[in-house]
Amino acid sequence: MRVIQLAAGGAVALALLPAAARAEEIDSFRVTGIEGHVNLRYVSDVASTAQTGSANTTERQSQAGLRSELFVMSHSYAYHPNFLTLDIGGGPILYGENVSSGSGRASARGALYNLSARASFLRDKPYRGNLFFEHLNPTVSISPGQVLNQESNRYGLDFSLLAPVTPIPLQGGFTRTHTTGSGSERTVDDLIDQFTLNASRSHGALGSTQLQLQTSQQTSTSGSLNLPIQTSTAANHALNLDTRLQFGDDRQYDLTGIVSLNSQQYTQDSNRYPDLQDQRLMLDARARHTAQLHSHGSYSYSHSTQGSVDAATQSANAGLSYWPMTGVEATLGVRGDDTRTRQYTTHAQGMDGAIRYEQALPLGVAQFSYDVRYDQRSQQALAGQSAIFGEQITLTGTAYTTLGHPHVVAGSPVVTNASRSQTFVAGIDYLLSIVGTETRIQRLIGGGILDGEKVLVDYSHDVGGTYAYQQLDQALSMSWNWSRYLNVFFRHVTSAPRLSSGSPTFPLNEVRSHTFGARADLPLDAGIALTLGGGFERENRQETISPYRRSSEDIYVQTEEPLFDLGYVRASRRHSRIEYGNAAQNTDLDGYELRFWSRHWFGIDLTATLGGEQDRSGLLPRRRSDASFGAQWQERKFHLTASLVRSRETQGEFARDRTTFQFLARREF
Repeated sequence: MRVIQLAAGGAVALALLPAAARAEEIDSFRVTGIEGHVNLRYVSDVASTAQTGSANTTERQSQAGLRSELFVMSHSYAYHPNFLTLDIGGGPILYGENVSSGSGRASARGALYNLSARASFLRDKPYRGNLFFEHLNPTVSISPGQVLNQESNRYGLDFSLLAPVTPIPLQGGFTRTHTTGSGSERTVDDLIDQFTLNASRSHGALGSTQLQLQTSQQTSTSGSLNLPIQTSTAANHALNLDTRLQFGDDRQYDLTGIVSLNSQQYTQDSNRYPDLQDQRLMLDARARHTAQLHSHGSYSYSHSTQGSVDAATQSANAGLSYWPMTGVEATLGVRGDDTRTRQYTTHAQGMDGAIRYEQALPLGVAQFSYDVRYDQRSQQALAGQSAIFGEQITLTGTAYTTLGHPHVVAGSPVVTNASRSQTFVAGIDYLLSIVGTETRIQRLIGGGILDGEKVLVDYSHDVGGTYAYQQLDQALSMSWNWSRYLNVFFRHVTSAPRLSSGSPTFPLNEVRSHTFGARADLPLDAGIALTLGGGFERENRQETISPYRRSSEDIYVQTEEPLFDLGYVRASRRHSRIEYGNAAQNTDLDGYELRFWSRHWFGIDLTATLGGEQDRSGLLPRRRSDASFGAQWQERKFHLTASLVRSRETQGEFARDRTTFQFLARREF
């Protein structure tokens, strides 16, 4: 009877075990973790712009806001972690904001929310994917000292198909992002659709090939509040094929091939910009024959069409590098290129060589180099001018930026923002100036271009006529280095073009230049470890078109250990001057900076900076000063940060003051 009971109990246990095991292995839903944070953020941004002279006006704008945010993120899975994982989070945002300007005051109070959701399918399978959605309301910095409240909705999917499902691994995805926002001077409303597809193929030890397809569509009504804003649309399509191979018993031969196809279309309201079609091919081969002898060769082809521009360029080069002994390097190269456009054709061929020598001395190391280049170039002009569309440049502060082509036709530049929803005005938003063959653009502080903003420039440039010339360029460099403490250098450069036929519309530029200088970084012990450093440089450039003299000096002192056990200090001063022989855009720039930083001082990291610069020369004398203070403290999962930035810029009759304060308290859980 006892045996029968034991047998019956064992049978019941065996019947129950599979069910219990299945219950442990498979759950319809399980939460694996919860995390989140609480934020309290305060931002204050106050700016005023004053104009003296006949206008004598002052405009003041301010924006202040307090936000409290709770965000909770859960991590879970359905049935199995490798089947479906879910990351879902969100939370409320309570805000209050006050904005004032010359047109009046406004305030707002209310509630927003953040939401983030991602579902990942079959993460360990060769066919996997993700679905995601985000609704976020961040406060972002769009330029130094300027913040913007944004609302962003982003959703889409991505997927991967891997072996053995497909012999060629594929990754792709689609994303739609709609961003809106406003600040004291800027509004944002951008809708972007983007699709990407990547494929890769390994060739084993030989190398690999990567294929990338990317297409995007953007609709924008973003820009400065002080200028008209138009709706613009941009479509971009790109296909890139990149192959990289290595051959040889020691993998001493490298071959790279890149093919790219690009197209771009811009529409501004009813105005359609010329479409861009661009195709490029590049082949590059490199070989390491011995430890002393290397060789290289490359070929490239490009064809671009945009409006009146139809340009096809071919170029090829080959060269050798040789190290006959320690400290000696010699190089030799040949090259040629051919460009054909509707406006002109050019043919060029040439060769170059260099020798570099390094010699250890009883004290320090001496270096010598000599470079020589010879070119023959001919050009046949079919039109007087050629157009450039959408040259992208970044305007930082009030510094000058040079356009990419010389001999820009006066009155032809048109400057827009990166999305082409806004056209800037010369003399109000930016200033153009000419130095020799160069055309420079400068941001004006009273205009609508942000500090550090990327802009697009359309312009025409002079082709230069029909002519042919030879040119010999030479450069001689000598330097002496004493460890990392001292460097003394000298450079002499000559460029001698000689006209052989034709009549160019501008003179050939003959150059003779020499530069010398020194730099030192010396450790000192004055009761505390210091580094004292600085340098100077002098250049005298005699040339046909725009001769000038340039000088620069700087000096600094920096503590290498905490001063009075509080923190590190660095003080620096710099000066540079450029005097042109036949232009009014001279530069006489003075700058300084005093910086203090401390790590974990009473548990707080501190930084404080005071700096500025002044240019007394040029068409518009300018001055900038800025002061900033930052602090952060962290105790386990509690984090505090605060920053205060104060800046002042003056440029001609304009002066702009800006004060920005930000405070953030964050608790992770």
